Amino acid sequence: MGIKTWVVEHIFGAVIEQKVQERLPAASAGTETDMKWRRLSGNSVRELPIAAWARQCEVCYWLWKLNPLGNWLIETLTAFVAGQGFTFTAENDDVKELIQSFWDDPINNLDLKLEDKVRELGIFGVQCWPVYRAEQTGRIRLGMIDPAQIQQIYTDPQNAELQIGVKIANLHNGTCRLLKTILEAESDSVMSDDARELRDTFVDGECFLFSINRVSNDPWGTSDLFVLADWLDEYEDFIYNYSEKARKQNSFIWDVTVDGADEKLCQEIAEQYPKQGDAAIRVHNEKMKWEAKAPNLLAMEIKESAAVFRNHILGNKSIPEQWYGGGGNVNRATASESNEPILAFIRSRQNRVKWILKSIITYVIQSALDARYLTVPEDEAFKFAIQMPEATNKDLTKLSTAVRDIVTSLAAAQMNGWVDKSQAIKIFAFVIALIGFEIDTDAVPDEETGGEDYPNGKNGPKVSPAPKGAATGL
Repeated sequence: MGIKTWVVEHIFGAVIEQKVQERLPAASAGTETDMKWRRLSGNSVRELPIAAWARQCEVCYWLWKLNPLGNWLIETLTAFVAGQGFTFTAENDDVKELIQSFWDDPINNLDLKLEDKVRELGIFGVQCWPVYRAEQTGRIRLGMIDPAQIQQIYTDPQNAELQIGVKIANLHNGTCRLLKTILEAESDSVMSDDARELRDTFVDGECFLFSINRVSNDPWGTSDLFVLADWLDEYEDFIYNYSEKARKQNSFIWDVTVDGADEKLCQEIAEQYPKQGDAAIRVHNEKMKWEAKAPNLLAMEIKESAAVFRNHILGNKSIPEQWYGGGGNVNRATASESNEPILAFIRSRQNRVKWILKSIITYVIQSALDARYLTVPEDEAFKFAIQMPEATNKDLTKLSTAVRDIVTSLAAAQMNGWVDKSQAIKIFAFVIALIGFEIDTDAVPDEETGGEDYPNGKNGPKVSPAPKGAATGL
């Protein structure tokens, strides 16, 4: 039995399965009239039907929970994306303190929970976080809604990219809540009148809504495991079947041959040794012969067969086989090159998480400004930055060699007049940033204009050396 079949039978039950059979044909091929409902937006249908969406949530959750390879995919990507943690900086001290208080809030606790949120984003493909705001201070706390409770995501009828609200179902009492999505600044300028009218009916609070693996006119996200669900199940069955075969191959029995014995005597001797399973007794005379037969279909070896399944799954996420224990013919040089596709995927997901944090912190600052809890000019309030962790450890040996060679080349280039000092400084700052240290080129003192190291400037009056024999204070 496959894992999806098990989930349907044990988690959803017969009632949900019946609803799926009723609604899926209508959702996939029927018209809106056949389905007995009218869409509130005029956008094309790109999302999964509700029943299929709920099934995706449960199937992908159980794949992460029970399937070793499915769990490894999510956990590995999560560790690379957010395992080292995100950080922030802010120019204004009051803004920095505000962000830090939001970050360290015992409910938000982003140092701990951000990794969990990134994990769940990969498992379910969508995250809905309701916002709880203190009226007097504008203080923000984030909640969490089970993605399976999302019944509908509403978009602007004239702009499929603008998601204006979410319908949340309470699975216990059958009630629903309508939450406004928190939109980017100036979204009102492109919102249609129909969307504003619809959005005004969402009076049960606000929420952040984030999703991955979707197209612009699909408001629902897609799990990282959804496209691999069947193959993960097949790979699991393949390994399980092989383990059953290996167990049988490792078993044995005692084969006892009694010359001249009839069947009755053989049976009597066998009954004296009733043990079953491994080390069981089989008694027969010389006229009876048992022989184990196994099919010989000239099939691939088990290792090669498993690699075909495994690489088909890993290849979907651009993960090289050596990451999951398949060395193959990989050496250090080829391994480094094969890492680039997956590292690009990780950096892309990090950029998405960075944008999520930026959107939330912008809302936190704006909320504090609206409540007059934060009193700083707006042009200073939003000067903050989110720093992403490095996807891989830098090879400082290679980088230091490259920096040394480039600095030598820059010195020669400046001496020959190919670049001036300001250009050399900018090139050096760019190279040194690869190590992780940033230089503000505008703050570097210029010998032409003077600075701490050149108090008189290049063309200023020179300081005469002290007379020979005079006290210098040294």
